Amino acid sequence: MIAYDLHIHSCLSPAASDDMTPKNIIDKAVENGLDIIAVADSNSMKNLATTAQLAEGRIAFVPAIEVESSEEVHVVCLFPDMIAATRMQRIVAMNLHNKKNKPKKFGNQFIVDEDGDIEVEEQLLRFPTKMTIEEIFYAAKQMGGAAFYAHLEQKAYSVLSVLGTIPARPEPKAVEYTNNEAGRKFLEKKGPATDKLIFFNSDANTLSEINTRDTSADLEELGADIRDEDGKVTAKAFIKWLRQQPGV
Repeated sequence: MIAYDLHIHSCLSPAASDDMTPKNIIDKAVENGLDIIAVADSNSMKNLATTAQLAEGRIAFVPAIEVESSEEVHVVCLFPDMIAATRMQRIVAMNLHNKKNKPKKFGNQFIVDEDGDIEVEEQLLRFPTKMTIEEIFYAAKQMGGAAFYAHLEQKAYSVLSVLGTIPARPEPKAVEYTNNEAGRKFLEKKGPATDKLIFFNSDANTLSEINTRDTSADLEELGADIRDEDGKVTAKAFIKWLRQQPGV
């Protein structure tokens, strides 16, 4: 079994708890028995380098970002390595509106280094970018990654709540339902919104919300090629497999 959680927020995301530091996330994911995780903060990747460093030799780590489109739809983008992720970060940064965060209204935004030192991110991250859904999907593809629609069950910021349907273009490779009671009930009641791959991620803003081995779906059930040639679960092997699926 490959236990996973491909949508976790660090303390850089304004809705996340202050104790969602890179170290705490990695420690908790390892404690929970997960094999592969992705940290996908809101419109920023500034905690990924530290997280990748701390994950080395402990757990497979997928660099990621949750981009809010100009339509106010959340799209998670996954990448094979930090080089590809950094290129995407530049694109997203150029498409942010010049607004300053208001911590008392939106929440704290902390960048944490490997020593635990904290820097405050002043740019407001909890806001739509200038990028359309289609631009986000194709930018992720161009940078060597892949994207999926986040938390379909949510009444705000999901493609279903905003557009009422999953558009034919861009065709996603996968969609996400939150791995909690609300997400599971929505899927059971409404049925699959598409025949694409379904990920059950936590969208965690607190440490207690991160998937465990007992609550995780089995990523290996989706495809036999998620491991590398040595049988090891890696971000590169996973992204290579995901990019081979139908869709953008």
